[in-house]
Amino acid sequence: MKKSKKQYECLIFDADHTLLNYIADEYAGFTRTYARIGMTVTDELLKDSRFFSEETWTEAGLYDVDKPSVQASYHAVYRSHVTGIFEKVFQKHGKPINASAKETGEIFLKELENGGATLGKALEVLTALSQRYDVCIATNGLADIQKGRLKEFAKYAKIYVSEEVGHIKPLSAFFKKILADTGYASEKCLMIGDSLRSDIDGAKSVGMDGCWFNPERRENTTKVFPDYEIARIEELYEFL
Repeated sequence: MKKSKKQYECLIFDADHTLLNYIADEYAGFTRTYARIGMTVTDELLKDSRFFSEETWTEAGLYDVDKPSVQASYHAVYRSHVTGIFEKVFQKHGKPINASAKETGEIFLKELENGGATLGKALEVLTALSQRYDVCIATNGLADIQKGRLKEFAKYAKIYVSEEVGHIKPLSAFFKKILADTGYASEKCLMIGDSLRSDIDGAKSVGMDGCWFNPERRENTTKVFPDYEIARIEELYEFL
């Protein structure tokens, strides 16, 4: 990881898998949802729910954020993918009386708003950095869910959610919205996130530097080259 020679003024953080532990929030959301509809919560049920969540997300193409069709329909597809999770769950585990996949999905989305499990020292680090930098959080997702889960971070950062912005990352329009709001030149901003496509490539499309958060130390096989790479969020202190 190279040392910074630039004087940044605005730090922009991704949310899920950078600041927030989405998988932990999802498990908790599933648990509360099943309790509300009268299903007995078992390890197998939760494991299957997580599997079906990943499966339907992939089938819906929600990982393909570079595709114009996904960019145009991301939030509607997001909601339909959640219905798909419970269609598969009920097919395997049975459906409670008077429950439907769509209504259960809506309950689950509301329960996700109560999440907010953080990754490591993310809140501590962001809080400290907010004393020296303007801080923003840039996240794809549904506004009520992401703002609910980021409520502790909102004390120190302005939150941009794709549903409200009207564009998803990696579209340059998302990042231009932040630049327009904050008034900073792109070279004064640093994007920190776990996705080379959504976070780093998106930031670079408007001239921002990017820091790849890579706790698993994955090999970069893309043509996206971050300016920095860290495995722990605390490593930001080493060059900021």
